[in-house]
Amino acid sequence: MLTLSDEELVACCKVELPGDTRSYELLVQRHMNRVYGLVLRVINDKEEAEDITQEVFFKVYNNLKKFEQQASFSTWLYKVATNSALDALDKINRRPKAAQSLKQQANSGEEIDILNLQPSNLPDPETQVVQSELRECINRVLKKLKKDDTQLLVMRDFNDMNYDEIANLLGLGLSAAKMRIHRARLSFQEHFGKLCGKVYTPFSSRK
Repeated sequence: MLTLSDEELVACCKVELPGDTRSYELLVQRHMNRVYGLVLRVINDKEEAEDITQEVFFKVYNNLKKFEQQASFSTWLYKVATNSALDALDKINRRPKAAQSLKQQANSGEEIDILNLQPSNLPDPETQVVQSELRECINRVLKKLKKDDTQLLVMRDFNDMNYDEIANLLGLGLSAAKMRIHRARLSFQEHFGKLCGKVYTPFSSRK
């Protein structure tokens, strides 16, 4: 069973669930860490991310028989995870002082890599603080964007889905998907500059 593809396991699940959960459990084992990592990068709260990850797989369990496999299982799963994480953003209180502290850091001239969530050339104690504050600010920016733009950025730049997967999942042409992602990145940069005090271009090296 370990050698079965995701698609083969999904087919087994459609026949076996709810009586036999072995195929489903294997799908969970394969994708749990990546789903948790995706959610954690958006939410920045370990306990919350764990709860949301469990919620994602609960949704998958309940909807697996309806999954028509027009996209790959992993693509569908990560869309569910992305939407669950974005919905959770609206329920999380943020510390207002975090954004202000990050703004001061940005104005000091330190460059910050938004996608990798790593500030450059900072001592370890400060690194931990700025990373936390940076994630807080990124969450605030994501919340300001249109939900469609946030979804595109999370799928492409946080979860490294390729353009073909995104286009297929959203029912778009490849050129349209690329254009929407480009516009979403521009919107992110604009809002990041307003909220964090510095216009930074984290997507310039990404295609």
